[in-house]
Amino acid sequence: MHKSYSTSLIPRAERAGYWREVIDKTYFPLALDFREPDTFNGSLSCWNLEQISISRLETSPTRYRRNARNISKDEDNSPFLITIPQLQPVDFSQDRHKVICNPGSFILERSDLPYEFSYARDNQLWVLRVPDANLRTRVRTPERFLYMEFSLQQGAGALFSDFLGSVIRQVPYLGAQGTGLASQQLLELLALTLEDDDRVIASGEACVSNAHLMRIEHFVRENITNPDLSPELIASACQISTRYMHKLFQGSGQTVSQWIKEVRLQAAMNDIRSGSSNVTLAEVAYKWGFADQAHFCRSFKSRFGCTAREARESAREDL
Repeated sequence: MHKSYSTSLIPRAERAGYWREVIDKTYFPLALDFREPDTFNGSLSCWNLEQISISRLETSPTRYRRNARNISKDEDNSPFLITIPQLQPVDFSQDRHKVICNPGSFILERSDLPYEFSYARDNQLWVLRVPDANLRTRVRTPERFLYMEFSLQQGAGALFSDFLGSVIRQVPYLGAQGTGLASQQLLELLALTLEDDDRVIASGEACVSNAHLMRIEHFVRENITNPDLSPELIASACQISTRYMHKLFQGSGQTVSQWIKEVRLQAAMNDIRSGSSNVTLAEVAYKWGFADQAHFCRSFKSRFGCTAREARESAREDL
């Protein structure tokens, strides 16, 4: 689905209010400050893919503030944001951290904490909105990658940037299945870009822990379809003790087994939403490592609030 907004036909006195409504509708409640409200101009295009939404903004200088009162305690699955400035640097601050992101780079941001984001000159930006669960199934602890500027000039970052542009150009010609696959690949390239950065692997006192976590995450992704995947198997493959691996996961809000289950359920949901109706739900369950279909059905309904069959019927109605 593609939506576009512009202030070009809005009376100047009404543009600030109009733009606030556009931002709230596209992202979430934010407080906006305009350097020159009477001459403000803005345009926004938004594409909602299967697992991610992508927007392109072109605006006059603006400051966006996510205040504590803007954040609802009832919000579920608060998204992460990826911001990619095109013309001018952006200043971002959150939780006593500050970072300047220059054109040709991107930053990862949390939306469930107050923050401030601004640029002093006319700017163009890409903004990706990724649900918390969708990112965590590919990157176990995204918080490790906050408050850092990631380059899009070479390697995995360049692939991610190029593929983002290709996805936007081709979205009008993709069906539901193609859109789902494109969003999956885009998220995989994002995860690769984050994890390929040496600063994360060798960051301060946590360098050893981060290196182990990277190996664990890689092994789990490579073996997620194995129904025998277990903490013991993972620890053995990564040459660490099971007890130490459990310690690495402390403070993340999930045990190793819970994380594996979440990865499998998200993968199954993605297949159900974008896959062929010729594939049975049992085949989807077995594909992602669920040896017991009844266990899969119970876990799926507990996680998503609907049965796998209902999710498939809903996906068909959206076609």
